[in-house]
Amino acid sequence: MGTEIAHRLSEEGHDIIVIDRSETQLAKINESLDVLTVKGNGSSSQLLKDIGVSDSDLLVSVTDSDEINMISCMTAKRVGIARTIARIRDPDYVRDLIISKEDLGIDLVINPDYAASQEISRLLTMNLSVHTEHFANGKVQMAELTVEECNVDFAGKKIQDIDLPKACLVVGISRKGEMIVPGGRDYIKPGDTIYVLGNNDSINKIYAKFKRKRQRVHNVMIMGGGRIGLYLSEKLSKRGMKVKIIEQNMERCQELANRLSDVLILKGDGTDVDLLRREGIHEIDAFVAVTGFDEENLLMALLAKQLGAKRVVAKVSRPSYAPLVERLGVDAAISPRLITIGEIMRFIRGGRLLSLVLLLNEQAEVLEIIVQPESRMAGRALSFSGLPKGVIIGAISRGDRIIIPKGSEVIQPDDRLVVFALGHVVHTVEALCNRREN
Repeated sequence: MGTEIAHRLSEEGHDIIVIDRSETQLAKINESLDVLTVKGNGSSSQLLKDIGVSDSDLLVSVTDSDEINMISCMTAKRVGIARTIARIRDPDYVRDLIISKEDLGIDLVINPDYAASQEISRLLTMNLSVHTEHFANGKVQMAELTVEECNVDFAGKKIQDIDLPKACLVVGISRKGEMIVPGGRDYIKPGDTIYVLGNNDSINKIYAKFKRKRQRVHNVMIMGGGRIGLYLSEKLSKRGMKVKIIEQNMERCQELANRLSDVLILKGDGTDVDLLRREGIHEIDAFVAVTGFDEENLLMALLAKQLGAKRVVAKVSRPSYAPLVERLGVDAAISPRLITIGEIMRFIRGGRLLSLVLLLNEQAEVLEIIVQPESRMAGRALSFSGLPKGVIIGAISRGDRIIIPKGSEVIQPDDRLVVFALGHVVHTVEALCNRREN
């Protein structure tokens, strides 16, 4: 995660110092990034003073130790670093820090496991069989849909020839792991994953074209009793769902049983097909695989689907597996790393960036950003705004109105833009929306 954050901030022109105890890890970073690397303990005040980072704007501490991350932030504040971010994953620490994070000198606490559980819970409770994201205070949705041969309204057609509802727009196509920002003459092919932005009514009409039925989730089977499984089962059981967790480690099963009075804990191998059948996998509304192994999560999600589970979700950390998710037919793949990086980037970029979604293959971002007065875009028609290739303004929130814009639409100060952009041009979009002097 530290490497990924450094990579993204370096691309945007920030000066980065990376501290790590591992020479091997630092050597890898030096090969790919133009950053300063320092071998040592990032929680040492002497080290921070010696390398002269007291005038730094931000310290991000994402080691594997919650305690080191907290101490690093306290130390950073003492040597004069203005803002700090700490990755803290232990559930007990997270509960305590609701009150005391300011005392520890932490401006933002990030918990990848908790963030992933929130996202999975949202997917399972919004009663949709497709992955959606919400923008503009819920007035704009982005649907992620896989096109099959039977989708005759889409498959094999040019975008300009598709009968789309008025208030929506195809903003992206993922094809065999490559992200395309399409024009009207681009074809949609079977197997493509398309991203459609629009208001709530238009997205509902798109669902109807895909014959996607709304499905309520009543019972959930979770494979993996780690932190994500714990957080997720807490959330789902509070909503009245019946939850089963399959976990191999007996000691962990006991911990889960003590914490989760309304959840059934099964000691067993989640990859055991006979066990899944005995536990009624064919009647399960949702199967969620959140073990520490991406390959196992993908394989078991696919198998659960074939055994009759209505909806399957897999935790995936490696971005290189994104094309597999599309091809295997897994309903949704969640990356704790990407969700967390999105939180960090939103914090770093400031209040003008209202939301940020990093798509699973990491080639594109969807962001909601406010157009500042005196920015380059304010007062210009969209077609003359200077946007680079690889960018689509999918929606504009202006007061109570949601506008799906054409090239002639004039951008107003304080408009909220929902932007679909390839990763390498995101910083250009932000520069155009910010004040000229910035």
